[in-house]
Amino acid sequence: MKENTNDGRKLTVFIVDDEPAALKQLADDLKTLPEVGKVHTYTSSSDVSLSMLEIQPDVIFLDIEMPGKSGLDFLDIIQRGLSFPVRVVFYSAFSHYMLDALRRSAFDFLLKPYKMDELRGIVQRLCHECFERPCGGCRLTGLASPKPKVAVQTVRELLLLTVDDVLFMRYDKATRAWHITLTDGSSHRLHQCTKAEDLLGFHDLLTRISSCCIVNVSYLAAVENATLRLRMVPPFDDLELYASRRYFSRLREKFELL
Repeated sequence: MKENTNDGRKLTVFIVDDEPAALKQLADDLKTLPEVGKVHTYTSSSDVSLSMLEIQPDVIFLDIEMPGKSGLDFLDIIQRGLSFPVRVVFYSAFSHYMLDALRRSAFDFLLKPYKMDELRGIVQRLCHECFERPCGGCRLTGLASPKPKVAVQTVRELLLLTVDDVLFMRYDKATRAWHITLTDGSSHRLHQCTKAEDLLGFHDLLTRISSCCIVNVSYLAAVENATLRLRMVPPFDDLELYASRRYFSRLREKFELL
């Protein structure tokens, strides 16, 4: 049975890291966040197994490079045998592990040395997954249930996104590059080598509405017959997006018409 932390709707966190200084720093930083309740620390993945069953944490911050069993190996083991939901956030000083972490359905990847804003953002997303999603969110889903993330390379950084993060993408002739607009309102320019086909391969919900625009149809509310203007769901209903006649038929195929 899950430990009763008496903290209400707060996260119960495990940290596994063989470096005492890094372990203490992350624990101290997490304890300053109001969304975090109990924080349990371990210097080896072999020390975690019994505590996992007794306490049933909401999230594990897991270092990748550890003596003996790596964080990736540990995740492979618990994915096979764990019967309750838990999120895994890998954190490492080495970015080349990022794709391996995402392939294993990790919730996120925190690169050392991290910024407090980055840690705060991950914790807020964890709370949304665990406490605010319909039907109890992560409480009713398995370890591998979070939507898979894709690493999207922009000109400034590597973004880790699920399809829910993407609102639309637009090709800009001035920069000769695609720009991706996220649901948080931010816009990011992609490398010029990024093609529309690469973006469409991200998820089936992404649909081309014109030669220079791709939209996440899960945020689409209606298409006006006369103008082919797309009306998005609030709070995105002030966007001016239009489908072309050429691509409108492909858009229609995404839906069952009454």
